[in-house]
Amino acid sequence: MLFCLWMIRIVRLKSALVLKITTILVVIFCLVYWFRCKQNHDNQIKDHQSVTTSVLIYPDNIKYSDDSFYGIGKDINTNSKIMVYGNDAAKVKNYSKPIIMHVSGTVQPFDETRNFNQFDAKEYYESMGVYSRLTVKQFNGIQVKNHFSIVDILHYFRMMMLNYTNQLPHPLNLYASSLFLGVMDNSFNDELSGVKTLGLIHLFSISGLHVFYIVNLLRMILGIFHVTREKIRWITLIFLPTYFVIAGSSIGLMRSILTVEIGIVALMMKKRLTGLDVFAITLMLNLMIEPEMLLQFGSQLSYALAFGLIYTNKMKPLKQTIMMNMVSLPFIIYKLFQWHALTMLANYLVIPIFSTVIMPLILIAVVAYPIAGWFGNMVAIALNVFDVSVNWLGQLPGQINFGKPNLYIATLLLMMTLLVIDRVNFKRLGMLLCMYFLVFMYIHYPLQGEVSFFDVGQGDSILIREPFNRSITMIDTGGKLQFGQHPSGKVNYQAEKTSINYLKSIGISHIDNLVLSHQDADHTGDVPAILSDLKVDRIIVGDGLQNNPSIMRKISPYLNKTKLVLIKANQRIPDFPFNIYHPFESGLGKNEDSVVLGTTQGNRSWLFMGDLPSSGEEDIMKTYPMLKADYLKLGHHGSDTSSSDAFLKFIHPKISIISAGRNNRYHHPSVATLERLKDNNLSYVNTQKQGMISYKYGLLGNHWIFKLQGE
Repeated sequence: MLFCLWMIRIVRLKSALVLKITTILVVIFCLVYWFRCKQNHDNQIKDHQSVTTSVLIYPDNIKYSDDSFYGIGKDINTNSKIMVYGNDAAKVKNYSKPIIMHVSGTVQPFDETRNFNQFDAKEYYESMGVYSRLTVKQFNGIQVKNHFSIVDILHYFRMMMLNYTNQLPHPLNLYASSLFLGVMDNSFNDELSGVKTLGLIHLFSISGLHVFYIVNLLRMILGIFHVTREKIRWITLIFLPTYFVIAGSSIGLMRSILTVEIGIVALMMKKRLTGLDVFAITLMLNLMIEPEMLLQFGSQLSYALAFGLIYTNKMKPLKQTIMMNMVSLPFIIYKLFQWHALTMLANYLVIPIFSTVIMPLILIAVVAYPIAGWFGNMVAIALNVFDVSVNWLGQLPGQINFGKPNLYIATLLLMMTLLVIDRVNFKRLGMLLCMYFLVFMYIHYPLQGEVSFFDVGQGDSILIREPFNRSITMIDTGGKLQFGQHPSGKVNYQAEKTSINYLKSIGISHIDNLVLSHQDADHTGDVPAILSDLKVDRIIVGDGLQNNPSIMRKISPYLNKTKLVLIKANQRIPDFPFNIYHPFESGLGKNEDSVVLGTTQGNRSWLFMGDLPSSGEEDIMKTYPMLKADYLKLGHHGSDTSSSDAFLKFIHPKISIISAGRNNRYHHPSVATLERLKDNNLSYVNTQKQGMISYKYGLLGNHWIFKLQGE
């Protein structure tokens, strides 16, 4: 789209010189693109490979999680970037200088995302030129690199800086490492949750504001020593690329540094460039250096806001804040699905305080800490007050779960926003607000219903949503056994990245019914994540499960805001669009106590079997001799203890759905079950192969969609 707009602009100018320059630039860009494509193709890994190799990695690029580590390094044998994972963090944790790890392990491509609207790690890392990941099985030796390049020295200096900031009082250490070194780890996200909620994360992502401070600090220091203006410009030109490495080499930082450097070069050449000129040249140079950078959300948002600043720099602060938030909104709802109503107010109040008070205080405290530790402690106390205030503000009501608009709709919203900025009037503003309202209503009151089977690995999690969101039910949550407790007390739930992420993308923050089929962790392990992040009206469980202590530990903290409903076979529950076929007796939630539900969605009958074994299937056949289903969720992930030949003949579904993890240790689905399906001429789909499986129905027709195989 940008290319087409560019070509139209070139033709309309009717300038031979511009046309020649454009042709040269396009040829150069195509050559760079061809080289990158060839490089990408050569670096592609098709399957698992066992390797013994050597990897150069910078300790400042390594991240740690308990006893494991990961980071981007360079495979010396292939001279390509590679993501390295290892379980023995102690072996690399004490190094500060660049190291070469001689290791044995497996190299494989990044996994495809297996659920709709899930974060795409494969796309993210490929946009940075990383196409494979190495899992270290054995260390054959580690050595410090002998000969240091300038880049090696800068990374070593960055590591020294990180070690220094880690010694600062908390939370000054978090602010210093994020603001000046570009490090934002899990502790940052946990402690400054309000920053993310209120859309203030841009203050901590090293970009224009930070470069402005660094450049002015450099000029001030050089000015003290009476360095001439011409020399200051040359020193700045040389210093900024080094700061790019020291500060973490982010895309936003690259844009800011290129902008400053282009401005300095223009001054030195005595060329007058407008803000739009500088923006355009920066974008072209950035695309030359990193052609795939515009795939990254941070890059998109950085350039959109920089473009918006060009047209709002003469506005009053309040108006400019509103306009800049409007520019960022289409990107935020498309990528993050939600927005806080207090974001504009928070930006208006916090940005001036941050830029004029907090940033200078942090800089002074970091520099002066060795000789004036008391000042650093005072700043840490002040920052703690700031953290508490921002987190409190972020917890106030106002979080709007907008949902994910269509890509073309998001583009239209952005274009309409730019028209509003171009000329603010009630007509254009009214049209923009109407567009947002219509998109919001379409997402939150969909014409289609769906039955979706999340790929949660080895486990079950199913969403049944009726058209216009008349009823929203979730059966099981997926999850894993939690062995011990994380030192921080925080548990990482996979539902946050799979089912919850998808629910928010389709505008759901409220579930009518959460059904827990039985006690197993692969069905109920992520219940706390669902209950803490979403509003749930009712938790529905088989009678007797309330006597199971492990389940009650998960749900008891949330019973003040949700209702626990106990069920047995043939029971009717108001506003619950399911028939209950099992359990017949009370139990503690073992496989034989599984809740079995049937429903009709999209004029098709469905049956969900939990982990019910074949003995329970036999009881159901005896009790409900007329029971049939078009679509059957096989019991116990396709295990040979369920889905007996008699039961498959009895139900005779058009399609069976298997929810099982890839390469799971139980070898689900079993060969015997698949043979029974084949013998009875029954089709089946499997989350192992198809990823997330979704059946959509309604006014727009009925169809199946598989995440990995399409419609």
